[in-house]
Amino acid sequence: MKKQNKELTVCFYPSNKKRTNHFLYNLSNLLESTGKIRCVGYKDISKKSLYSYNVYHINWFDQSKNFVSFLKRLYFLLALKLKGKRIVWTIHNIVSHEKTPFYNRLLFKTLVIASDAIHVMCQDTISIARLEHVRQKVHFVPHGDYYGSYPESDYDVHRHYGIEKSRPIFLFMGAIMPYKNIEVLIRAFKSAFEYSEKMEKNDHSPILLICGKVEPESYKDVIENLIGEDERIHFSPGFVSDECLAAYIQSSSMLVVPYSYRSSLNSGTIPLAFTFGKTVICPDIACVKDVVVQADCLYSYHYESEEDHVQKLSQKMMEAIDDALHLDNGKLLARERNARDYMAKNSWIGHKKEWLELFGFDGD
Repeated sequence: MKKQNKELTVCFYPSNKKRTNHFLYNLSNLLESTGKIRCVGYKDISKKSLYSYNVYHINWFDQSKNFVSFLKRLYFLLALKLKGKRIVWTIHNIVSHEKTPFYNRLLFKTLVIASDAIHVMCQDTISIARLEHVRQKVHFVPHGDYYGSYPESDYDVHRHYGIEKSRPIFLFMGAIMPYKNIEVLIRAFKSAFEYSEKMEKNDHSPILLICGKVEPESYKDVIENLIGEDERIHFSPGFVSDECLAAYIQSSSMLVVPYSYRSSLNSGTIPLAFTFGKTVICPDIACVKDVVVQADCLYSYHYESEEDHVQKLSQKMMEAIDDALHLDNGKLLARERNARDYMAKNSWIGHKKEWLELFGFDGD
């Protein structure tokens, strides 16, 4: 797109409101900081002005829940093309985390063709999504930071859950759904730290804290049954508010996310943890491979099957806790320092030029 002589307008699908999604909210703020770009959310505009914007930033568009929704989305894409609008598509995941109907695969393929710019946040997306034939319109820009996204909090997590401050905490925080591998996480924790009364009374034995809204509701019973009587595992099935989120992260020793290779390309949890100077235990999904090339700031691992996942995660949890309990070896502190440095280099501001180019704006 040529240099803009007037205000450029960008419509974010589905929304750029903070409470809806911090990633899109922070990106729209970055664009508007130029003073030459105005951003709106698809869900927040009138249908009369639906096609009056210059650029349309599409996210999670290939995840329609029924055939009617699919037809509406397909029509929207075709209408944008016919009206000559610029379509920027961010690929968050290859497939929906849940079962994907055939028409969503068709939407994915349509987006590959219809998009003027395809945004990927990790290099392996090109081969995984089979984008080699459209490489000329693929733009790589990594996930931004969460500086200032969440307020400082004096919420006392240790007191709320009755956890001694001397005990290191593994934190899983986010939506709790079957695809999140929570069963793998619980099994790995139990395998790594075999339960005994002696262990329970140890002032330095680790705690696993699992927090987040559970969907479907019946899945809560599955998790509780797997936890059983193990009092070292605290399960809090409820949404963690933005006002308390910082306290949860800062109270933990590290975050742990047992991602699935099948559906996960990118992670919002990793840059979120890095923003607060924390490290993460996670498999080597596509975005993790990019991170470890730049900095030694994660406890990453590779697995081949679910059983292997339990074993590899268990080993990493033991390694991480050993580092947390022996800070004099400097390993955990070094990863935390490297995480902060990585996030500073890969902040929204750090890649502002690339973000502007993605939307066809040269910034002059």
